[in-house]
Amino acid sequence: MACIGIFIGQCGVTLGLEILTSSPPALQCLDGTQHAIFVDTEIKVLKRLPKSTSARNNVISDLPGCGGCFAKGLSAAEQHLDRIMERIRLEIERTDCCLGFMLVHSLCGGTGSGFGGRITQEIKSLYPEMFCVNIAVLPFSTGENPIQSYNVVFAVDKLQEYSDMVVLVENSVVSQSLAANQKVSMSQINQKIVQDLQIILRNCKQVPRRSSIWEVMRIVSSICTVKFCSFGSCCSRDMKENVDRTVRAIKQRTGFGNFKTISGVILTSDSRLQLLDKRLENKIQKAFNFVQWNPFPVEFWCCQNKVPGVNFAMNNQQVSDILLSETDNALLKFHAGAYLHWFEKYEIGKNEFQNAFETIDKIVADYRYSCK
Repeated sequence: MACIGIFIGQCGVTLGLEILTSSPPALQCLDGTQHAIFVDTEIKVLKRLPKSTSARNNVISDLPGCGGCFAKGLSAAEQHLDRIMERIRLEIERTDCCLGFMLVHSLCGGTGSGFGGRITQEIKSLYPEMFCVNIAVLPFSTGENPIQSYNVVFAVDKLQEYSDMVVLVENSVVSQSLAANQKVSMSQINQKIVQDLQIILRNCKQVPRRSSIWEVMRIVSSICTVKFCSFGSCCSRDMKENVDRTVRAIKQRTGFGNFKTISGVILTSDSRLQLLDKRLENKIQKAFNFVQWNPFPVEFWCCQNKVPGVNFAMNNQQVSDILLSETDNALLKFHAGAYLHWFEKYEIGKNEFQNAFETIDKIVADYRYSCK
């Protein structure tokens, strides 16, 4: 059973290289192969790909620049979509059994948002029975792209309709977790993102009867209208003896305790959790503040991961605040008429903006209703 990784744009390609060159490889199948496709406007990615991977033959790089604009990226994606989908079809035929796709891209740039949304749409149209998970990276609030909030709104609009699960990654949160008062490089941020992602991918293979990320998706994103989640980790040498310390660390580092959590998966290497006592379970559930209406909101998995601590994938109401913040920035510019001409020349007018804003409002309303 295989998962095909599709890495789009500068952000997606950078994270994809980290994933493919990790040890052990997070996307490696039982036969030792990795299935990956790179889509970007720069050909220099070829130089950094390991010679042993088949992904060297799956690089689509002779594409026009997208200028940091979702509309231009969407237009370019339409022109090159047949070639991209043909490469995906050939990669599916190379697998023994393809369960789905993992798309990694940014929501800020034109390639990541435009190509990422359009490829997700086409995949679900051609392969509706296969799963599609998007690892979507949110920009810094003080980013260099003046229309990044527009890009986020339009990309989320696409992913809400076509993706099966969206893992939102906040660059600012990752940066804060690495060093509170020190400058952190983008390389360190990327490594941390990949590390948290790999924890889930590797552990799913090591947990009995939990063969892939699709098991996480089945639990965390079981409600199709609220499908956004976060991956993370909290290091602790011994959860059993330091429950209170672990719970405090989870609350401080994630902020989940201030919001309701619909469902989630918690993984740990502590084998004694196989005999999970009620006290530990209740403590951890309080840290993540699960909704009361869900009788089984969380699954505890014990794995063979050598890193001590807790790893988790959570569907938390906090996403509604994140999306509202991006939407508020976009609305300020929209009502002022700022940068609308960048989109109008690609036939994205005010009606399309209004539809995208309504999609965000619907997501926020669904989360509020689900987290009562």
